[in-house]
Amino acid sequence: MRILKSLGMISFLFALAIQVQGQNFIGMHKNDIMQVMKDSRKNFKLNTGVVNPHYKYLKYEDKINEMTLLFFLSEEDICTMSRQMCDYSNINDMENYLNSTYIPDGKNKWFYTVDGIQYSVQLVEEDWFFTVTTQLKQE
Repeated sequence: MRILKSLGMISFLFALAIQVQGQNFIGMHKNDIMQVMKDSRKNFKLNTGVVNPHYKYLKYEDKINEMTLLFFLSEEDICTMSRQMCDYSNINDMENYLNSTYIPDGKNKWFYTVDGIQYSVQLVEEDWFFTVTTQLKQE
């Protein structure tokens, strides 16, 4: 019974960590993203140590380095795409979360609608990690 409670708590904490996918950051201003992350995603810290001059983005990492969140920004500091990079130890939980939260749209693809706007979510398996990208759905 104690093991089941521990597993339930671990699953609950993981669901909180990946709930960033559930938050719709597309269209949000950089300052608003930073406030949401500060207020409700305390397990993620802003990483300003690495800068890619080709992209404008915010980079957050979790405390145990299993997840990285990137928020790609327009010239006006508006989020146009979010990407979550995760360790493979989290893939089964992530797939379960995506399947239970979004509408399937092909292999490793989902979509959802907010205020009449459709967004796509895609899971891509890389060599050392997997990514989950959210952006406006392309028709």
